[in-house]
Amino acid sequence: MNPIELKIIPNQTQDGLAYQHLRLRITTQDGVIVPDDLQGLKIPEGVQFSQGIVIEGRGAIWLYGYLVHECHPAAWVGCYDPRLEGAVVVATHKHEVSVGQVLKLSLPN
Repeated sequence: MNPIELKIIPNQTQDGLAYQHLRLRITTQDGVIVPDDLQGLKIPEGVQFSQGIVIEGRGAIWLYGYLVHECHPAAWVGCYDPRLEGAVVVATHKHEVSVGQVLKLSLPN
């Protein structure tokens, strides 16, 4: 079992923009992961790349870099920032959102 758990949750922004929420969770007892943990880590099946994806959860910067790269085919990719109560768009293929835009959202359960 990979020590990094990924889960896709359908959600929408406060403005009603549908997206997929990619929640990451570190499952090790001490909460520590190593770069080798990226081996075999895959985005969950059934992701609809026609929608945007917001990545959320505690993780190393290199883990976020990997996930942003893997989510590149999506309409857009954002990273959740709790201080902003939203996701910062870091990549986009659509005109509906722009890089640097903060999409206000509530975290899904």
